[in-house]
Amino acid sequence: MNKIIISLALLVASADATADNPLSCTLGVLQDLGWSIEKTSGEPGVLNTDTCASSSSPIFTYNDITESNLDILKRSEAALADTATRCLVNRRYKTAASQAVGKLTANTEFTFPLKAPDPRDPFLPPAENWIPSSKRGYDIPLNSISEGVNALYEKPFVAECATAIQIAQLAVLTEHYGPFTDAMLDPSDIGIGIWREYAKNPSIAAKTPLLIDSSRRKYPLKALAELGKGAFYGQTGYIRSVKSEEFIDSIDNIGQNFLIVDISDAAVTALQSRDKPLREINSISHRAWKRYNKLLSKGGDKKFLSSALRIELEASDPFFSDVDVYVHPLKVKSFAAHLERQFLFNPRTPFEFEIYEDYQSGYFHERYVNYRLNQCTGQSYCRKINRK
Repeated sequence: MNKIIISLALLVASADATADNPLSCTLGVLQDLGWSIEKTSGEPGVLNTDTCASSSSPIFTYNDITESNLDILKRSEAALADTATRCLVNRRYKTAASQAVGKLTANTEFTFPLKAPDPRDPFLPPAENWIPSSKRGYDIPLNSISEGVNALYEKPFVAECATAIQIAQLAVLTEHYGPFTDAMLDPSDIGIGIWREYAKNPSIAAKTPLLIDSSRRKYPLKALAELGKGAFYGQTGYIRSVKSEEFIDSIDNIGQNFLIVDISDAAVTALQSRDKPLREINSISHRAWKRYNKLLSKGGDKKFLSSALRIELEASDPFFSDVDVYVHPLKVKSFAAHLERQFLFNPRTPFEFEIYEDYQSGYFHERYVNYRLNQCTGQSYCRKINRK
């Protein structure tokens, strides 16, 4: 650590730095994101950038004799947009996701509505901390985002599963960015939408039009796997019924919105090895359902068969056994455990997975970087992250 601090200090001094020096500012943000900054007498560049596959820190080296400050600045700005930086950010989401979900599930007065008492949809947050913006719109925090989230950790409130996943997203964001959350975002920048709105654009940034990389939209699970283990933390999605409502016996269990809390290396490796992982995972789920549904139709015991289904799925691929997901009000379970439960309540339809767009490490990371650079230079970082 001393080496990094000394190197950065020397560079700042050589740049005739002021409080708003763009170079020292950019390098400082890189360092805070997890990069090591080192001076070299040799060829400058970047090292250890495979942060998606390893836990090592990338290294940004500079040579203040052979490079101009402008050249170093341009390279440091490029490093901010590099995949190595995105994977560093993703890795930190594991702690944030665990903390957020742990605090939400510890609130015993955070309940699921048995009957919808409110026409907006059943999201009834603490009124002294949240504003219902409209009957068909979004609820927003009253004073600050962190204050609104803390109220949801501690006070009684009601939410169904789609709303709860947005709450979890917001809580993860707040845990991840800490005091910067309220500094970089206005409460009106985010919103907790009712189910009909969330289904259109599943993110707490739903009020902000976003353009998403076409490869993420077409092959979401493949794109995540290519970014490594860290890309899954805080990622959201949906376990949906394949057949229509006439095949649904329990309408309350027609689907489950989830947030990924943890995933094993084996599960990531297995997904990376598949050409079209989402399609193949859904095929495994469908085949298993078909087999056990047939046994059920022949008089098999539903509880026994649902348990057997879970065991078979766990053995078929680590995606089913080694991915821990949060679903309200069921807390944290594996995908196999959720499909076991779905078979128990709705055995007449198979269930498939959908993966939602990645906003947390894209849009909000961009907001964070822009805020940090604006604070010390008065300039915004114009290059768009995770958008095409």
